[in-house]
Amino acid sequence: MSTSGLTSEAQLRYMLQWFGEFSELQREDFLPILAAARGGQPDQLAATLAALSCQDKPVSLFQCRIKLFNEWYPSWAEEEQDRLIKGVSDMDSDFGEKLQDYLANGPPVNGEFNFLIGENSVHEEENKTENEQLNNGENAEEPADEEQQGISQENIPVEIAAAS
Repeated sequence: MSTSGLTSEAQLRYMLQWFGEFSELQREDFLPILAAARGGQPDQLAATLAALSCQDKPVSLFQCRIKLFNEWYPSWAEEEQDRLIKGVSDMDSDFGEKLQDYLANGPPVNGEFNFLIGENSVHEEENKTENEQLNNGENAEEPADEEQQGISQENIPVEIAAAS
């Protein structure tokens, strides 16, 4: 029995119930937290949790649940951790796919999941095709705005605030 007075089995049941109640935005916020806990990445987990804190605002129910998750999950046996992953993946197959991709490839860049084509990402392939068209004389009078300004959308840092 843990310090909360609940068995790990009861904690697991709570987490699965809460996940079922999470909104789509809350599930997006939970994804990197679960992936960091699952992947044993405490630095990433701490950074993600810091982003969830809101100064001058009362703590939300979601934040309380995440705090409990972070206390409970490390104390669970591997079998219980696996059951949580399976349970949330069964409830939301898209979430399960994103979680597996996150665990395999790391966090998404600028909020997008990178699906690699060889050594180039999908966006790099699209840009390569556009550049080839420009170099072959297609749209020769209309250079791409990003190229004119020397800005690539892939290199613009984007900060996404966590919803609660």
